[in-house]
Amino acid sequence: MNKILVVEDDQELVEFLKQLLETNNYKVEHSYTGKDILKKIEIYNPDLILLDLTLPDIDGVDVCREIKADVRFKVIPVIMLTARSSTEDKLVGFESGADDYITKPFDSKELLARIKALLRRVELYGIKQDEVITLGPITLSVAEHKVTVLQPQNIEFTPKEFQLLYLLMKNNGKVLERKFLLRTLWGYADEQEMEKTRTLDVHIMNLRKKLGEGVGKYIKTVENIGYKFEYLE
Repeated sequence: MNKILVVEDDQELVEFLKQLLETNNYKVEHSYTGKDILKKIEIYNPDLILLDLTLPDIDGVDVCREIKADVRFKVIPVIMLTARSSTEDKLVGFESGADDYITKPFDSKELLARIKALLRRVELYGIKQDEVITLGPITLSVAEHKVTVLQPQNIEFTPKEFQLLYLLMKNNGKVLERKFLLRTLWGYADEQEMEKTRTLDVHIMNLRKKLGEGVGKYIKTVENIGYKFEYLE
């Protein structure tokens, strides 16, 4: 049974979510504040976190950053559940490390579908905590959240840049479709939104720039399909 930690200060909504999730075979713990979030995660050991952004003590974006900065918990998927609906708010949420973003009011069936899909994605494609991938001059360490090129150079990446590079390197030689990457890393569901957004392209550009010309070239653009990391020994 998957465990879900609900971080939400609206008591009525917490009770609603608890009943909804437990009816659908999830174990639920909750917190009304973001204070000591790492200690709560350590105690509850959740498989997924539902996080409100408007908490009484700490902004949910900062709570998400704190979770994703901790090597013990950064692989736990976070769904932001919030009334903040602007495109800018969504981008800030995803850049802080959120795995999905749902605005209030929400449809119960959609929430359950998103939770199920995210847990399934984590099971199939999720980052493994102790994994180390080395391809030529580049090494990615999940546990240390570190990417090195031509040791001992260490490159700093945002959470989404790191996750994107991980997926590309993990699937060395395979083409990953734009829609798959947008859906997996940013939670996009609408086809038209996926056509319009340049979020993925900007992240690819940033990855190539940070990796440098010699290594960035391994990230290939596959016209009208997506991207791939291609290192041939």
